[in-house]
Amino acid sequence: MSLLGDIIDRVLFPNREIHGIPVLDGAFSPNQRLDQARRLGSDIERPDDIALGPDGALYVSTGNRILRCTGADFEMRETFATLGDAVGGLACAPDGRLLACVSGEGLVALSPSGQVVGKLESVGGEKIACPLSVTVAQDGAIYLTDGSRSNSPELWLTDLMQNRAPTGRLIVCNAALGDAKVVADKLAWPLGVVVSGDGKEVWVAESWNHCLTAFARGGGGKRVIVKNFTGYPGRLARGASGEVWMSFLALRTQLTEFVLRERAFCEEMMRTVPPDLWIGPALDGRLNPREPTQIGRIKKLGIQKPWAPPRSYGLVARLDAKGEAMETWHSRVDGRVHGVTAVRPIGAHVIAVSKGRDCLAELPLARGTQEG
Repeated sequence: MSLLGDIIDRVLFPNREIHGIPVLDGAFSPNQRLDQARRLGSDIERPDDIALGPDGALYVSTGNRILRCTGADFEMRETFATLGDAVGGLACAPDGRLLACVSGEGLVALSPSGQVVGKLESVGGEKIACPLSVTVAQDGAIYLTDGSRSNSPELWLTDLMQNRAPTGRLIVCNAALGDAKVVADKLAWPLGVVVSGDGKEVWVAESWNHCLTAFARGGGGKRVIVKNFTGYPGRLARGASGEVWMSFLALRTQLTEFVLRERAFCEEMMRTVPPDLWIGPALDGRLNPREPTQIGRIKKLGIQKPWAPPRSYGLVARLDAKGEAMETWHSRVDGRVHGVTAVRPIGAHVIAVSKGRDCLAELPLARGTQEG
C-alpha cells in the first residue's frame, strides 16, 4: 500500500472507513484458554454450527448433513438429515422444528423426524443463495443473514479477497417462514446474528467490516456497538444472563490488509494460485510447505512461535449486554483449536465449534462466568 494511495483515499473518500488493526490487549489479551478446552467425542469433519434440540440432543451441521448427537459428551452420533447442499447455521424453533441454512436453497425447516416441512428461498424477488446464520426471537420472529449476492457460503475467502461493495442482507420472517422482508442491506458478510437480551434489537456481526451493529426491531435505525475488532467476527449466541458469545474465524494481519488494498496483485493471485495458498486468513493453517509463511511464522527447531503472525487462530469472546468484551479464550498460532465458526451455551456448558480442527470443544469457564 503506497503512502500516496493512502493519502488519495483519505482526501477523495473522507467518509470511507479505514480500520487499523487493534492490538490484542485488555479483555483480548492473548492466553491459552481455548487450548485447554476439552474435546467432546471423536472428530467431526468440518463442523459448522450447533443447536440444542428440545429433546436434549445436540445437532451439528457438517457438509450437507446434520448430525444428531447424544450421550454424556454427545459422543453418540447419527445422521439426522441429508440436504441438497452444504449446511451452515442452525437454530431450534419453539415448536421443535430445526431451522437450517442451506447453501443455494435458503432457510429450511425440519420436523423432529428430519423431514423438510418448510422453506424460505427468496425475499424481495431475490434468491437467498448465501444463508449464513439464523436466530429466533421470543415472539417467534426468525432472523436470517444472507451473506452475499455473488458467492456461496463455501466461498467465504473468495468473497473477502474480492473486496467488493458489500451485498449481504438481514432478513426477517414469521414463524411459518412467510411474510419475509429485508431489514438491512449492504452488509459485509453478516455471519453472526442474535436478538438482544431485552428483545428490542437484533445484533449483527459483519466479518469483513470487523464490526458489531444493532438494528432496532421496531424499525427506525441502527447503532454501532463495536466499530473495529482485531479479527473477523463470526456467529453469535446469547446466554441466559443477557451476555453474548462471539466466535472469530481468524485474526486480521497487516499482510492480508495490504493485499486487499493492492487490487492488481490480489486479482492476479486469485487467478493463478490455488485458494488454499492465497495470502489471507485460513480456518486451519497447518504449515503446508507451499503456503505463505509470513516470515515470522516459519517453524524452526520443531517449534512454531505462538506470537508469530497468524494465518489461522482460535478466538472466542464473551460480551456483556452492552457489547463490551469481558473475557476471551485464545488458541494461538501454535494451538490446536483454530477456525471457530460458532460458540453456544449448552445447558451449564459452553461449546465452541472448531471447523478448522474438526472438533467440538467445551470451554474451561472461570469461576463467576455466567453460563447460558
